[in-house]
Amino acid sequence: MKHLLQLPLLLLCIVISSKAMAQQNKTMYIFGHSLIVHDPPAISTPSNETTVPHWLHFLAGEAGNSIAVSGQYGFLEQHDDLPPISQWGFDHVAPAWESDTENFTDANFDTFLLTAGSHIQGQPANVNYYNSNVSPLSATLTILDWIDNQEPGAVTYIYENWPELAIFTDHNQGFPPTSEDLENYHERTLGSFHDWWIEYQDFVHAARPNENIRMIPVGPIISKLLTETNLDQIPALDLYEDSASHGRPTLYFLAGLITYMAVYEEKAPSTYTIPNTVNSLVQDNFQSTIDFIWNELLAFNYSGGSSRVFANNVLHVISNDSQTNNISVVPNPAKNFVDIISNHSDYSVDLFDVKGIKINISPEMTHNRVDISNLPDGLYFLKINIDGNQVVKKILKS
Repeated sequence: MKHLLQLPLLLLCIVISSKAMAQQNKTMYIFGHSLIVHDPPAISTPSNETTVPHWLHFLAGEAGNSIAVSGQYGFLEQHDDLPPISQWGFDHVAPAWESDTENFTDANFDTFLLTAGSHIQGQPANVNYYNSNVSPLSATLTILDWIDNQEPGAVTYIYENWPELAIFTDHNQGFPPTSEDLENYHERTLGSFHDWWIEYQDFVHAARPNENIRMIPVGPIISKLLTETNLDQIPALDLYEDSASHGRPTLYFLAGLITYMAVYEEKAPSTYTIPNTVNSLVQDNFQSTIDFIWNELLAFNYSGGSSRVFANNVLHVISNDSQTNNISVVPNPAKNFVDIISNHSDYSVDLFDVKGIKINISPEMTHNRVDISNLPDGLYFLKINIDGNQVVKKILKS
């Protein structure tokens, strides 16, 4: 499970760009399915508690932010039949667009969320669906190109959902899952299932390297919460309502919590009062749950150190692998200076601290040496600009 979301604690300090605590107003369109919006649920709820937008709305409101959402049901092979429609409506969430009366561009969408199916991970994302000339990748690229034409500059997030429970429960009495079923289920969510999504995002980035395509690892973080924290005591029937993994309010609240922090690039407000439709263990452990999710998002990075999640991270650039491999920084850890070893002669260097603040590099430094002797001990980042690309290297001053 080479892509598990685990890094040493120190590396959880990957930079998020510093920004004023101004109100953030998001206008989102979702190419989704029932692991984002499950409405109506088999077991009724007071409102739209089994939808991610419901929780985004309340978390944003508590933080002084806002969100308007429109979206439609389908899988990628249906979503690429464009233009989309405004299929969804919610009790509390403001609609962003009305397809019957408005042009798509009238909504001024700045955020898009899209997801693949939860049952297609048996073959790579660049392989066509069965009896189809469309693959998850080709459908995604069609959607992204359309978005870029309609709303250039918008950020698109891949929503990594969770797999179906059925393959783990059909061998026994069926639903609900046994503890052994759940153990195997979470192991797969964090293993081969997550690997598929990593490869999928990499395929998309390789095909559209100049597009800002992020990914939110919702399913894997939920599995970690349910196996590595105090939330492991939540009963399965408080999370899932069927073997297709449709969820109860607790599951969608956790999904909304993760999505909020990824999209708004800030911790969720711990002052939010969680309603009793959500299992009480979440309320009892709310701050630690927020901290856990935040650290997981911070740790979800490319090999070059840039974030797979955050769109406004000062170090969110995606490094060319060949350039990354041809550049090294030594010594590391270092006490007084680091040397940049590269076969490139023409490049520039920026130095950042863990808060995303750029550190001035004194002009008397040699071209390949960076003086860190006057800096406090801690983690720093070198952003090396070379041939129109950028490489990020971590430096530990000690």
